[in-house]
Amino acid sequence: MITFSVKSDLEATISQWARVAGDQMPYATAVALTRTAKLAKEEIERQLPSLIDNPTAYTMRGFRLYPATKRKLLAEVDFRVAMGRGTHGRDYLSPLVYGGERKLKSFERSLQRTGLLPAGSAAVPGSGAKLDAYGNMSRGQIVQILSYFKAFGQQGYRANINDKRKASMAKGNKRTGTRGISYFVGRPNGGRHPNGIWQKSDFGAAGSAIKPIIIFVTKPSYRKTLDVPGIAQRVIKDRFADELRRSVAESKRTAIPKVQMTLI
Repeated sequence: MITFSVKSDLEATISQWARVAGDQMPYATAVALTRTAKLAKEEIERQLPSLIDNPTAYTMRGFRLYPATKRKLLAEVDFRVAMGRGTHGRDYLSPLVYGGERKLKSFERSLQRTGLLPAGSAAVPGSGAKLDAYGNMSRGQIVQILSYFKAFGQQGYRANINDKRKASMAKGNKRTGTRGISYFVGRPNGGRHPNGIWQKSDFGAAGSAIKPIIIFVTKPSYRKTLDVPGIAQRVIKDRFADELRRSVAESKRTAIPKVQMTLI
């Protein structure tokens, strides 16, 4: 995504130090490239809070630095690749960099596979959603909804709630004071309420009430707001020469002297 290499306009700066550094030049160049790329990554992360409302720690770790080596004089800053079932950084950060629609989150894809989320739509928290410290729906509530509508795939089929369990949830428990709840999809109140997933709470003789947990909206489209190429160019212009000067000095100071061997 961002590439820092000697194939760019850095060649002129590097050639100025080649005679001074000698055979330490590849190592010194790799260090300078990596440090410059790290500075660019830090500047990207510094800008994220102004572009994303209350970003999570996971979002702040959405970019990764790939350091240069003396055999591969190339340092890169790219989207972080998620491990396991996590979300790739590209999925939710690329709209800031390139513009366009954001990709569906994993739970949205599950709702779409089940036929609940209409094509071209996204899911946003309703007023009845339980939110975490970052304003996102709580993982527990998402799991409960996916389980209720049997939206887990083959690997998660055991997490899906069966009809007997749904009936028990709707009934509630008078002994513990737990009110009955159920979920449904649609536009209640004669279509005057927005389309989405609603929770119905049963209060017994006092009646019942509904509240929106998830609202279906048109999938949002974003314009480019994170100027990654511009950040890279500014950091290279402002810092690479100083980083190379520093790395050359360090490499000369810490270099192991060569020992000349004489055959007897």
